[in-house]
Amino acid sequence: MNKISSLGKILFFIFIPIMIFANVTANVDKIAVIKGDSATYTITASGDDIEFPKLSNIEGHPVIGTSTSTSISIINGNMQKVKKVSYTFTPKYTFTIPNYSIIVDGKEQQTEPIKIVVKQPTASTPNDDVQLILKVDKNEAYVGEAIKTTILFKYKVGLNIIDINLEDFKINHFWIKSLEQSKPYEENEFVVIKQDYLLFPQLAGDYTIDKQLINVATREYRTNLTRWQKVFSKELKLKIKPLPQNLSIQGDYTISASVDKLQTKANEPVNLTITIKGSGNIDDIEEFKLDMQNEVVYSTKPKIDTYIKDGKYSGKFIQKISIIGDKDFTIPSIEFKYFDIKNKKVKTIKTKPFDIKVKGGAKTITPNIQTNQNNTEVKTIQVAPKIVYKYKTEDSYIKYIFGLIGLIIGILVTYFALKKSSKKEDTRELYIKIKKAKNDKELYNILLPYSHNNKIVNIIKKLQENIYNKGSNKVNKEELYDIIEDYDLK
Repeated sequence: MNKISSLGKILFFIFIPIMIFANVTANVDKIAVIKGDSATYTITASGDDIEFPKLSNIEGHPVIGTSTSTSISIINGNMQKVKKVSYTFTPKYTFTIPNYSIIVDGKEQQTEPIKIVVKQPTASTPNDDVQLILKVDKNEAYVGEAIKTTILFKYKVGLNIIDINLEDFKINHFWIKSLEQSKPYEENEFVVIKQDYLLFPQLAGDYTIDKQLINVATREYRTNLTRWQKVFSKELKLKIKPLPQNLSIQGDYTISASVDKLQTKANEPVNLTITIKGSGNIDDIEEFKLDMQNEVVYSTKPKIDTYIKDGKYSGKFIQKISIIGDKDFTIPSIEFKYFDIKNKKVKTIKTKPFDIKVKGGAKTITPNIQTNQNNTEVKTIQVAPKIVYKYKTEDSYIKYIFGLIGLIIGILVTYFALKKSSKKEDTRELYIKIKKAKNDKELYNILLPYSHNNKIVNIIKKLQENIYNKGSNKVNKEELYDIIEDYDLK
C-alpha cells in the first residue's frame, strides 16, 4: 500500500506541470438546446501570448456575439494570465463543435470536440398550469385574403406571474397587422390574455406557422426567487391559393366617382374624386391612371383609411385627379377588377363617364360632308380665298415686292410688340388672381395650368400636401411673383 501511495504521489507531481501548462479548455453553457435558443461556446487558455481562432460561424451556425475576458492568477508564486473568449450562436440541429487550434506562447494546442443536441420544443397542453394556444379562423385562403390569427396565453389563477415576454409574430410572405390586445380576463380557473392578428398572404403555396414562444417569469413565495420558463404553442399549416387571371385584389367592393363641376373655363381644372369602399386587401389597390392624350392630368396619391367592420378588414380608398383642357372633353369610365371572395368569381365594377364643357377654348372644325353620285362621302372644308396679284409691268412688279417686304416687316414688329404686351397683360392678370387667392385650394387651382414649369410644380406639390394630406407647407407669394416674372405663359 505504501508503494502504491508513493507511486501515486510521484505521478501526481509528474503531471502537475502538464495540468498547469496543458492549459486550453473548451465548454458550452448547455449541451442540450431547445430549437430557437442560443448557446455560448467558451475557449479558455492561460499564458503570456495567446492567439484565439477568429470564428464568424461554428459549423455553419453564424456567431451572433463575441465577448472576451482576462484575469490574473498566482499559482505557487507564479503569476499566470488566463484569457477567455466566448462565442454565442443559435444551433439549428444536432451537431459536433470541432476542435480548434489555439496558439499559446508560440505553441499550437487543440480544443476537444463537443456535441450539441438540439431538441424540438414541446407544445403546452390543456393540463399545464401555463399554456400558449395558436388559432386561425381558416386553414385555406386566397392570396390577399385576411386570416384572423389568435394567440391565447393562459395561466392558473393564483400563479405568481411577474413578467411575460411574447416573441414577435413572424411568417415569411405574409403581411401582418397586429390588432389591439385584450385586457386579462378569467375563464375556467385560468387568467387569459388574447392577442389577435390579421395575416395577408402575398404568395400562393403551403406554409407553416411555427410554434410560438412566450417567456414567463414566476416568483416562488417561499424562496422569493424568480424562475423563467419557456412556453410553446403548436404549429399550424396553411394552404394559400392563387387568385384567377393574375389578380392581386380580392374582397367585396363598390366604386363611385364625382367631379366638382361639369362646366369650366379653358385651362381651369376639373377635379375628379374616385372612391372605393369595401372589405378585403384594400391596402393593395394601386393608383389609377387616366389615359387622356389631349388634356393635362395631375393625380394625387391615394388615401386609404382602414377599420374592422363585422369582423372583416374593411376600408375606404380615395384618389383625387385634376384634369385641365382647352376644349370640351370626356372623363372616361374608371374600371376596377377584383376577385369576389364571397361568390368566388372575378367581378368588374365601373364608374360613369363625365362630359365636360369648356368655355373659351379652342373650336373644333366640323367638315361639311356631302355625297356624290356614287354615294361616296365627299368632305368639303371652307378655306380662306387666296389673293392673286397681277402685274402689268416690271416696274410695278418691283414696287409691289418692296411694298410686300415692308408689309411683312410691319406685321412682325406689330406681332412681337403685341406678344410682349399680351405677356405683360397675362402676367398682370396672374398676379391679380394669386393676390386674391384666399386659401391653398384657390391658389392650387390657379397654378395647375402651369404645372409643366418645374418651379411652379414644386409649389403645386406643397399645396397638394396641405389640401389632401393636412400638410403645413407655407407658400411665399412674393417668391411666386418672381417665378412668373421670367416665365413665358404662352
